[in-house]
Amino acid sequence: MLAETVATVNSVEIRFDLKVFTLDCVKRAAYRVTGGSSVDIAIEDGFAKCVLHFSKPMSRAQSDHAVEALRLEVLDQDLRGVVAEETASVRNAVLALAFSKSGLQSVD
Repeated sequence: MLAETVATVNSVEIRFDLKVFTLDCVKRAAYRVTGGSSVDIAIEDGFAKCVLHFSKPMSRAQSDHAVEALRLEVLDQDLRGVVAEETASVRNAVLALAFSKSGLQSVD
């Protein structure tokens, strides 16, 4: 029986176009997926270059899964930002009403 070798990787690079996603969005996503890795982020030619450094070598399949998780999280963070912008006026009105009836404001 032949021993099967599995290629491992210590890091992987992913790029995000900053015309599509904000740097803040990429940083938030990177923070959320850093369970077994650290992330270096640099700006190069209009792209956020993220390098995931794994705490221990991973198989190619595991590193592909980590890349997929980061890509999905960036999309999720982007959509959260869009929803926050679209609902800001309603959220602020609800908060203003809640605080106006709380008795926390002094009436002079």
